[in-house]
Amino acid sequence: MVIGLGSGQASAMAIKYLGHQIRAGAFKHILGIPTSVVSASEAAKAGIPLGELGNSSQIDFAFDDVDIIEERTLISVIGCQRLQGEESIIQEKLVLSMADQIVFMVTENQYKRGLEGSIPVVIESLNWLETAEEIDDLFLGDAEVWRRPSIGHADPLGGDFPLVTSEGHNILDVIFTSPIASLAEVAESLEKVNGVVEHGVVSKFPCKAIVASESGLSIVDNIPTNAVGGV
Repeated sequence: MVIGLGSGQASAMAIKYLGHQIRAGAFKHILGIPTSVVSASEAAKAGIPLGELGNSSQIDFAFDDVDIIEERTLISVIGCQRLQGEESIIQEKLVLSMADQIVFMVTENQYKRGLEGSIPVVIESLNWLETAEEIDDLFLGDAEVWRRPSIGHADPLGGDFPLVTSEGHNILDVIFTSPIASLAEVAESLEKVNGVVEHGVVSKFPCKAIVASESGLSIVDNIPTNAVGGV
């Protein structure tokens, strides 16, 4: 079985558990495809055999942390906080898109309607300002557009040291100042902008989400009338 290994705190715990089960002989013939440098490191420490994304045409199952997730649709956003220069929204989304089955892991306050927060957008570094201005015009009055810095404090221009991804791109944070009515519509609008390479919105159907709250865990899916333990 080929498993996409997510990034984040919950994914790290899942990777550790998976490694324990492999060592105990409960799971056999497992190959992990990491979504990030961090998840690759966690998997190596856990003793999970790793493969390369380019050598796996199909992934049976994947799990991942997400930053926010839209109630009912389970459309989610990745890359808001943990992304560093060596990480890749592009790689993470590619692993998720190739998986037959996906489980997202979130806390109760990340699972809601009328989402607030930011959406990361990977853009070509050349002529980045024109791309940023077009996105700013697209969401005029509803969001601010800042280029993400590699160090120091963020500002609209990204400071003197803008973050450069492993693929050589910049990242814009589209910071919404009002609730996001539809993540699907935001994603569709961003994909039409020249210079946009990728964005942090992940849409997968069908998929499941594990929602953690003080009262325990709930499992929900985005198939109508088929939810278990709804929140």
